Amino acid sequence: MSGNYRHSRSSVCIVHTPSLEPITDPDDEEDEDTVCETSDSPRTSPSPTHGHESSGSSIDDSSPPYKVASAPLSDGVGLFATRPMLKGAVVLSEGPLFTQPPQLTRTNSTVMAALAECTRDEQRQYFNLANAYKVPRAGKRALLPALGIFETNALPCGKTRGGRRAGIFLLGARLNHSCRPNIARAWDEGAQQMTFRTLRDVAEGEELCLNYVDVLGTRAQRAEELQNDFGFECACEACALDFEELAESDRRRAAIRRHFEEVGACGSEPTLGLRKVELALRLLREEGLVHYEASFCFDAFQFCILVSDYVNAKAWVRKAWEASCNTSGPDSPASRAFKMYWANPRAHELAGVLPHTTLHGPDHEDESNNMPPSH
Repeated sequence: MSGNYRHSRSSVCIVHTPSLEPITDPDDEEDEDTVCETSDSPRTSPSPTHGHESSGSSIDDSSPPYKVASAPLSDGVGLFATRPMLKGAVVLSEGPLFTQPPQLTRTNSTVMAALAECTRDEQRQYFNLANAYKVPRAGKRALLPALGIFETNALPCGKTRGGRRAGIFLLGARLNHSCRPNIARAWDEGAQQMTFRTLRDVAEGEELCLNYVDVLGTRAQRAEELQNDFGFECACEACALDFEELAESDRRRAAIRRHFEEVGACGSEPTLGLRKVELALRLLREEGLVHYEASFCFDAFQFCILVSDYVNAKAWVRKAWEASCNTSGPDSPASRAFKMYWANPRAHELAGVLPHTTLHGPDHEDESNNMPPSH
């Protein structure tokens, strides 16, 4: 996301993600983005780590907090919690088995060459993963097995000079999809690992699920995308809703998406923008989603600093920091930026652009939970 803001009062641009990073020369910027010099890279961590809890957890168990077991809803296997976990707990940190260059340059041959460097057991596990490209589908051609499995299961993990690379995570690939997921993933550039954290408190025995597609689509939109890209029909709790419950779920998700798109245009109307943020956060809670919480709280921070309301700005960016720590960890770029703004909100480029006024903080938003749902 660009860090350029329009500072005229008639057109102030609000961005959903923090952009204040250490300022670098263009040459340095290119070097930072380049984390992989070759078209495919070796394995960076053959042994995953697991079980690290968030700072609020008293659980300390070195055994894995998950197990691979049969998942009836997916007609395959999945990961299941072996003990209760608090929101923000690290379930698993896993390095890629191998990575591949951007999609246009990887082939079945490049995947097979990478697999040749793996052990027989790793090869066996790889070829036991799902393959959504066995047969042609609308707009999709069938692929040879090695490449088809890669395209079905690979996750983005850093960049090369040619674009974003992708990697295979043998345990992460066992996380099934849910339109109301309880797991988030975040790539740790320093550790060269993918970290999977709980989005909410998780009960023992509960299946651990990611979302493969945008959760803000309607059920029909999600179903079409899942069928086109992964070749299956979702049977999660959100997709199992019927009649009025389904209509309400679709309405909430569409409204969240609408607010997300509209907030960016409210830079010259902070009061209206903050109201949209509050409505979106309430709808996220009603829908049982955590996605976009940090972004919306950061939007609220920006509305407050626009009018020099630094007290409420700090309260909002603290909430954004807490949400970001739960989903991507305290050392992620977004979390570090939120923490910096919490310490010094005046460092933001939009500080004081509009005339001073007092808005309100997240405590007001929490109190509004008792209000009737907004349509």
